[in-house]
Amino acid sequence: HRGRLSAAVAGGEAVLQVEGDASSQAYEGSYVRDLQGGRAGFQLSHKDGALGYNVSYARDFDGVLDGDAGVHVGIDEDGVYGKVTASREVGQGLGADYEASARFEIGEDRRLQLQHALKLSNKLGYAQLAHGSGEAPRLRVGYEFN
Repeated sequence: HRGRLSAAVAGGEAVLQVEGDASSQAYEGSYVRDLQGGRAGFQLSHKDGALGYNVSYARDFDGVLDGDAGVHVGIDEDGVYGKVTASREVGQGLGADYEASARFEIGEDRRLQLQHALKLSNKLGYAQLAHGSGEAPRLRVGYEFN
């Protein structure tokens, strides 16, 4: 069985979802709304005896910076995370995309994971340099069809 209720509340949307059968049930409640030019969200869930949560904020900076950019930060049951993206046309058909992400796990391991990548592309192909925690830098070269 599955059920979903949603309603507009205080300028945002609240959603309650229930799913289950005779052997297990799952519950999830969430609320999202626009906030300071971005989107804030809160989610709380219970599935298979485990409690889950996620609080996040995402915002695009399109038009604020020269190019497209955005940020997404949050915390969930596994830890704290964030992601920054940016892209722009460099000139003469060449585009640049950058992405950096991080996660700090708050469990027993308490690991920090960092990753970032820079991609240069034109109508013929791309070159991407990527690096992450505990990894050697990688260079990928290829082509894309649009």
